Amino acid sequence: MTANPTSIHQRLDRRLSGFSLEQPFYVSPEVYALDLQHIFYKQWLYAVPVCQLAKAGSYTTLRVGAYEVVIVRGRDGEVRAFHNSCRHRGSLICKARQGQVAKLVCPYHQWTYELDGKLIWANDMGPDFDASKYGLKPVNLRNLDGLIYICLSDTPPDFQTFAQLARPYLEVHDLKDAKVAFTSTIIEKGNWKLVWENNRECYHCSSNHPALCRSFPLDPEVAGVQADGGVSKKLQAHFDR
Repeated sequence: MTANPTSIHQRLDRRLSGFSLEQPFYVSPEVYALDLQHIFYKQWLYAVPVCQLAKAGSYTTLRVGAYEVVIVRGRDGEVRAFHNSCRHRGSLICKARQGQVAKLVCPYHQWTYELDGKLIWANDMGPDFDASKYGLKPVNLRNLDGLIYICLSDTPPDFQTFAQLARPYLEVHDLKDAKVAFTSTIIEKGNWKLVWENNRECYHCSSNHPALCRSFPLDPEVAGVQADGGVSKKLQAHFDR
């Protein structure tokens, strides 16, 4: 299949409600390239909890399609995101998944960047070299009540509308003061839409995840919490069963 936006829209228009997408949406490299271009490279993406970056110099890295990103807490306490690529020859600066550094130092030619992305040392570049023009390329970042979101686009879409909807569900948990107890990485051998669809439906939950159904009830009224963060009587009754 040769995918283009027009053919994608045609296939979406003829999709029947309640049915899966057509096969190319899950297996076509061309469709996946369009996914990256129109979704992952343009939209806000959840990255990490801010508590994972506990102190200055704490960093984590992630890859979005062809882009490598490093997220780091500066000495001023601010969390920033940058393209994890040295401005000299494009080498990866931080190769580990996460760590702690005093500076961001390229392992190839040792160009050295401050935690805020400014280039502070580059050897043998000549008297006319202006280091202020070669800082790390920034990536858009928002901290929403302890959760870090990034956007690779130079013109990111509105974030505030989502933030206003999500904030009441997040702020009661005080995530910015949480601690990461355990992390694991799972690489899914399948298209991202398969994983997302499975995650968004719970048709299989009662037979495959009975513990989840008890701790995360399907009934939206049961799942509610009181405005002050307390547990509603209906939710408490669910746990007392």
